Amino acid sequence: MNEKIKKQLETFFGQFELIKYKKGQVLFRPGENLNTAYIEKSGFLRAYVINNGKEASLPSLKPLFFCAALNGLHKKTNKYFVEAITSIELWAVPMSEFVKFIEKDTEILKAVNEKLIEDLIDLSNSWQQIVAGDAASKVAGLICMVAREIGEKKGDEILINFNTPHRVLASMAGLTRETVTLQILKLQKQGYLYNKSRKIVIKNIEKIKEIARI
Repeated sequence: MNEKIKKQLETFFGQFELIKYKKGQVLFRPGENLNTAYIEKSGFLRAYVINNGKEASLPSLKPLFFCAALNGLHKKTNKYFVEAITSIELWAVPMSEFVKFIEKDTEILKAVNEKLIEDLIDLSNSWQQIVAGDAASKVAGLICMVAREIGEKKGDEILINFNTPHRVLASMAGLTRETVTLQILKLQKQGYLYNKSRKIVIKNIEKIKEIARI
């Protein structure tokens, strides 16, 4: 989605209510109607299911627009818990108002649909990697995903300006928190990333992509 469309959407959303949530709050539960469009102003979330007492998270730190659009635009039942993993600020727009807005401009409507397709492809690719990969490729793939979603380019490095909880990465990858920590330490020893103030800084994203088989 280009910057022009992003600004148009942010201007539109900015006319509506800004909702705040605290870290750890569950915003939605399976079966609850998400007939509202959301855009994150700040903070990160996770969407997860619980099977046989175990949590499995979508490989995304900004899953709410995707989940709400499936439910509100395409009438798919919400299957996810959505939890704030930091403090969150969200703009909330009734889905009917959002639909009216995007249908007035074919360029915006096309961009929204392309964003949904892009999110679906990214999630599908990530899930395939998680199912088929070993621990090293799974963790490397998740780091690439986080870098793509929220990474900030700093010269030749990429800053993940967020203390990504290893328990969340573990839930996304189907691994234990200890295994995730071990794999991140290996990447540090290889010189591909390092920690700065408890935040990940990626020194060589191409090498991490190789490990992830991307």
